[in-house]
Amino acid sequence: MIAIIVLLGTAAFTACQSKQVVSAAIVEAATAAATESPMPAIVYTVAAPLDLPAFELISAEDLAATESAQSPKPAAADTVLPAASSDAAATATPTLQPTATATPQPTFTPPALPLTSSDEHYWLRRPIADGGTVWTDKAYPYGHTLGGTLRPHHGVEFYVPTGTEVLAAASGTVVAAGDDSTEQHGPTNDFYGNLIVIELESHIQGKPVYNLYGHLSEIWVTVGQHVDAKQVIALSGNSGVADGPHLHFEVRVGQNQYENTRNPLLWLYPFPDRGTVAGRIVRSDGSLVYEAPVRLNRVDAPSQYLATTSYAKGSINGDDGWHENFALDDVEAGYYEVIVSTAQGKVKSEVWVFPYQTSFVEIVLDR
Repeated sequence: MIAIIVLLGTAAFTACQSKQVVSAAIVEAATAAATESPMPAIVYTVAAPLDLPAFELISAEDLAATESAQSPKPAAADTVLPAASSDAAATATPTLQPTATATPQPTFTPPALPLTSSDEHYWLRRPIADGGTVWTDKAYPYGHTLGGTLRPHHGVEFYVPTGTEVLAAASGTVVAAGDDSTEQHGPTNDFYGNLIVIELESHIQGKPVYNLYGHLSEIWVTVGQHVDAKQVIALSGNSGVADGPHLHFEVRVGQNQYENTRNPLLWLYPFPDRGTVAGRIVRSDGSLVYEAPVRLNRVDAPSQYLATTSYAKGSINGDDGWHENFALDDVEAGYYEVIVSTAQGKVKSEVWVFPYQTSFVEIVLDR
């Protein structure tokens, strides 16, 4: 017998060895079979802000033309933009009245990214610029071992050539910059090679948050330096234990330690009209099920093939809010089956995926 518990919606918050195989995890799938009670199509009417973090793959010529056409420059993406109004009077410049009782903004508040709830922590922009490989590798994501061939992965990969500009995913202060031959930042010395660690300006539940950038070829910042989001901080490479050029990216919470990582898929700002699925696979006694195959099949429309496994056993951590042991990022909004393969067969559940949100599902196995 297999019992299933499903939780839908968004939450209210109460290693790296490269493998040059990416396409196997992203292939087109046939249209999902209709169910007896097909779900209605989702219609979204939210208008995009003027300056969303962009992830479109465009040519250098198109990018240059777009930038030259922007006059005046639109508001920065970290700025919360007001909703558009058809009332002409709304375009008038308001008169600001000074006040001596204004409450200062708390320094721990994360930068607001468009369309996301404050209950999420989609604080991070992609560390690769538009026009490059801005999506995370699906073959060796956080918490995975590639079928036991590698150590559990403590971050995610961006497969980019050596010399690709690496951008700060969020603003903060550099706390490490150099090679790790003498100062250990991973399971061994000389693991990440040339690396940068940035402590973010924003804390979560009172805890500091760090981003690690590994396997770099050149480092363009120094310890103690403040950096802004999207600032170029380094060039990618294949230093350390990498067996090919790529960028290794981590999120660490509480301490700048290898054992304090979290899944970056729950922190990186989603692509337009896409969300994230996080979940737990546990036994009836509450114990986690390690490295169980998980697949998403879209019910209401054709979609890309999406698959992963639950996290491997070891120093891999669930999110402090979600407590997940698997996650899939950049999932097209829609209605999905979540399929977990077990020795006794396949277990199916359902989940809605919404743009710029995390949807959660828990599956309990009774054996």
